[in-house]
Amino acid sequence: QSVISSGSTQSTGSSVLTRLVFELVVEFLNMRLGYNRRAANRAAGRGAKVIPNTGPKYPHPRNLTLVFKEGAVEGEACADPFTVELQMYLELKGFPHKVHIVDPEKGKNLPEWFRKNNWDGILPMTKYDKEQYKLGSAETMMSLEKKFRVPLLSNGGMGAGRFRGKTVKNLTLSLLKSVRPYDDTNPDWLDLIQEFKEIDEYLVQCHGKEGDYLKSKKFSLWDIRMVPALYNLVTVANYFKPGFALPDEVPHLRSYLNHAFDDPVFKKFCPSIRKIVRYYEPKLNMRVVLPDDVV
Repeated sequence: QSVISSGSTQSTGSSVLTRLVFELVVEFLNMRLGYNRRAANRAAGRGAKVIPNTGPKYPHPRNLTLVFKEGAVEGEACADPFTVELQMYLELKGFPHKVHIVDPEKGKNLPEWFRKNNWDGILPMTKYDKEQYKLGSAETMMSLEKKFRVPLLSNGGMGAGRFRGKTVKNLTLSLLKSVRPYDDTNPDWLDLIQEFKEIDEYLVQCHGKEGDYLKSKKFSLWDIRMVPALYNLVTVANYFKPGFALPDEVPHLRSYLNHAFDDPVFKKFCPSIRKIVRYYEPKLNMRVVLPDDVV
């Protein structure tokens, strides 16, 4: 009997102690909440500027930092298609981020974490969350899209995976470096024509033949990777080697590009002709004299 009485007493004492601790915690939290509220009221009374939380209401990468090459300024158009596609992606996702401008070739403005994790100087580069590093725009977009699905961006239609914006970029460089004209004697031109035809067939498969491309639709990941590269090609090819034109065999690609180039997201980051020409000049070891009316 004495044992039972002792256990009951201990149980009662433990419950009283638990209740007392709980009441103290609640009182402390109420006091803290009241302090914060009074501090906000005092700040408002002094005319302090209250900055609203304009960040996204959905999960997003923390402390996202982008490293662009010198010449790529946040909020301004840049001629590098890899930078442009990453800027478009972040604009569509609404992810807050900071920009760090570097020049690896000159060793300019390179942070220590860049030197340790990017020996080859691949740009653009991203750093987010707890020491997560991604090299290149494609790897960055795939990684962020896999982890942060909202807002969801489409991957494109069936068969989109066989196209790569990098293919168009490489074909563009090869074509502009070649000394042959845009005709059947130029294997680089034939390769590019074949790529154009396959893209044209893909567009028909996805959108049909009515040509209603991208109307009332957002860019997909496929669009983001392809449009900047195609814009650079069709815009400046004639400045380096006159005679370029989209072939008649790809009417759907032509219509698609007309819609894509007018999209407000692309127009926000669309580079000028002069910037694109200056971007390609060192790659082609050429100097182009542009008319004064070319901006």
